[in-house]
Amino acid sequence: MDLSSRLRAIVKSGPAASRGELTYEPDTGRYEASVDLGQIGALLGGRPVDTPFGRCLVVDRRYEADRWHGGVRIGDCEVDDFGSLTILDPSLGTGGQTPEVPSRAFPRTIFIDLETTGLSGGAGTVAFLVGCGYFDLGAFQVRQFLLTSYTSERALLHAVAEFFKDADMIVTYNGKTFDVPVMETRWLFHRLQMPLDSVPHFDMLHPARRLWRARSGVVDADDGGCRLSTLERTLFNVNRVGDVGGFEIPSRFFRFLRNGDPRPLEPVLEHNRLDLVSLAAVMARAVELARGGHEACRDSNEALALGRIYERAAADNRVVNRDRVLSHAETCYRRGAQSRTAEVKAEALYRLALWHRRERRYVEAQALWREILDLTEPKAVQRITGMRPLRRFAAEALAIHHEHRDHDLDSARELAMFALQDSEGRRADDIRHRLSRLDRKIAKKTDAQLFPS
Repeated sequence: MDLSSRLRAIVKSGPAASRGELTYEPDTGRYEASVDLGQIGALLGGRPVDTPFGRCLVVDRRYEADRWHGGVRIGDCEVDDFGSLTILDPSLGTGGQTPEVPSRAFPRTIFIDLETTGLSGGAGTVAFLVGCGYFDLGAFQVRQFLLTSYTSERALLHAVAEFFKDADMIVTYNGKTFDVPVMETRWLFHRLQMPLDSVPHFDMLHPARRLWRARSGVVDADDGGCRLSTLERTLFNVNRVGDVGGFEIPSRFFRFLRNGDPRPLEPVLEHNRLDLVSLAAVMARAVELARGGHEACRDSNEALALGRIYERAAADNRVVNRDRVLSHAETCYRRGAQSRTAEVKAEALYRLALWHRRERRYVEAQALWREILDLTEPKAVQRITGMRPLRRFAAEALAIHHEHRDHDLDSARELAMFALQDSEGRRADDIRHRLSRLDRKIAKKTDAQLFPS
């Protein structure tokens, strides 16, 4: 049993009177003993709430349905087709569904974003701001739990746990790696029950990388091209004014603890609120793509990325109607093959050819392999190194086709020689082995023609 499992077992067994208290209340100065939550709440637009472990500060904000976030309306960000989420993440569904068939509904979906005292995680990292968003009658309601002193952390964690009790699903951005582990660590530290253990978790970061990673040319190359701030700008034309940088956020909280002035925290709260709204908007856009297929894509780059998501979902045994999902992938690849970008077009043709070959439509696959070779000329390959493997694979696939289906050994040998130019290592050895076999077959065929029996 690893350490995490042992800690979970301790928490689930409940506190014992003989065990010592695991929490601590650091002495950081006079301010901790004289925190005026009412005054802080008045400055930040929040209110104190009572818990069995003391009081904590809660800040509520509401974004009405007709309000705009860049180029998208808040009301249009509410997702009611959760069947499409199983295409983006098949683990969400008990049986999975196609884009047209809704899965089980998640009426209380909570979006989560934390602001912490550090970005590396670990036992010393504390979430001083827990931002939660959810849709209420078309509007997006944000509730933020603010830590005003280390001694009130247990009160904050209890209030957050109570808020999560009725959650049907949580949505985060990199939350499986960072946000949820940070919260679980703090709940474990304080021996509080963890309310997110059995709640379905949709992490939007992974579908976002598949849909809008830098290779597609839609977003910048920083952080894999998928920072939430980058996506909100490129997808919805959101331009924040006076936004506080993420690197500056912990220092503002520490300054607040030292001098008791909460005003520098207001930009931090606004930054957190905008992150939650953007997360809801990005998720809604991803669901729109999964539901609408190639017709919902803005360009061939996005269609190619969506096709890969469909194909990945079809490979998961939790997704039903696999043929229909693959059909969506094919139409997305066909649109991707219309791209004017050689790299995007070549990959779309490659994936279409693989699909035809799996369906035993060898003639159509052969035409696509040939088109890839025509597209990936040596000059283009020199400019875009990522196209070299596609060129080699297409040449090899055509060599196999001519050898085993057309029985055109000379063409097969020529293509194998062509593939050898772009190969090295073990792959080159395999092609040399193919060439040796072809040479033997050609020699045997020549002998049969010269000396017929």
